[in-house]
Amino acid sequence: MIRRSLLAFAFAALVAAPSLLAADKEEAGVLAAETGWSKGVTGPDYAMLDKFLADDLTYTHSTGAVDTKASYIQKMKDGKMRYFKADYVAEPRVQVLGKDSAITIGKVNVVTLGANGAQVPATLIFLHVFVKRHGQWQLLAHQSAKVN
Repeated sequence: MIRRSLLAFAFAALVAAPSLLAADKEEAGVLAAETGWSKGVTGPDYAMLDKFLADDLTYTHSTGAVDTKASYIQKMKDGKMRYFKADYVAEPRVQVLGKDSAITIGKVNVVTLGANGAQVPATLIFLHVFVKRHGQWQLLAHQSAKVN
């Protein structure tokens, strides 16, 4: 009886292992896209942003202003918006919701361009929604709020 139970446990572990590895791979892909956002905005690296931002992005800033992918990137190119820093307080928490959807929740310290040209620091909490398209995780929606 014990041997049969051990055998059943070992079999179950072998069957579950590939799905656990796949989940870890998906989480790593989401974190790579998350990092692509933070590195892309601080660069600014427009090629990176183009890769990791979905074409139908809705980007809701902590001020309540809303951008699309095109308007978000254009504001950076025009010098109207700038991120000098975007450092995560801790690694964002990833929750894979399905084969092509995930969210991240986290806290980030940012320094952005203020209205008078000064650098403005803030700590933000955020919720990011990701979709997987053509094998690439992309940011579909951003929502943040200031915590200081």
